Amino acid sequence: MRPLTDDVPLVQRVHDELRAAMLRGELEPGKLYSVVEISRQLGVSRTPVREALLGFASEGLVSFERSKGVRILEASLTDIRDLFGLRLLLEVPSAALAAASEDSAQLDTMHQAFQAMEAACAADDEAAFQDHDTTFHDALLRAAGNAQVADAVRRARGQVHVQRLSTTRTRSLGEVLEVHRRIHDAVRSGNEAEASAAVEAHLTETRDILLAQISGPHASTVD
Repeated sequence: MRPLTDDVPLVQRVHDELRAAMLRGELEPGKLYSVVEISRQLGVSRTPVREALLGFASEGLVSFERSKGVRILEASLTDIRDLFGLRLLLEVPSAALAAASEDSAQLDTMHQAFQAMEAACAADDEAAFQDHDTTFHDALLRAAGNAQVADAVRRARGQVHVQRLSTTRTRSLGEVLEVHRRIHDAVRSGNEAEASAAVEAHLTETRDILLAQISGPHASTVD
């Protein structure tokens, strides 16, 4: 992990760096870490580290073990089923709402994110693809008009991301891009039924791939 030096509020900086460390694999699921050691590596006191970790604990990403430290939690099959069950409940109807939406700003953001995904796919840049994928889904949900749904899905996606599970072990970035193209085109054309069907198919396929892979080696997530 890297020392923190910028002007963002300290707890937020610690939170962001810890999440990035999870995504990079520096903080691994199942392992126990010392709050003191994390503080030393970041060059900050234990208080902001503990506050940031408490935030992760509220998301179900870590657990504190008395007199030992903090453990990065591993996702179980039930966790994956539950997280994707939540996403299906929220995102399928939201896709239809987005297709009917007149929120041009969010729809433009979704379109720009998709174009960026195309560029990242062409460059074989999975990390950039993942970032734009997150923006794509978030903009779609915000276009549907419910920020609470967008925030809930972002948290659910975050729980999968930090596990570093990957659908790209069994499908290429190009295949993932085409799944998103179907969603993008349906929303942009105002086809509510097709938008919902495309999102449902995407989430169901992603869930099934991750359930099949969850016992295998971890990698970075694209969903």
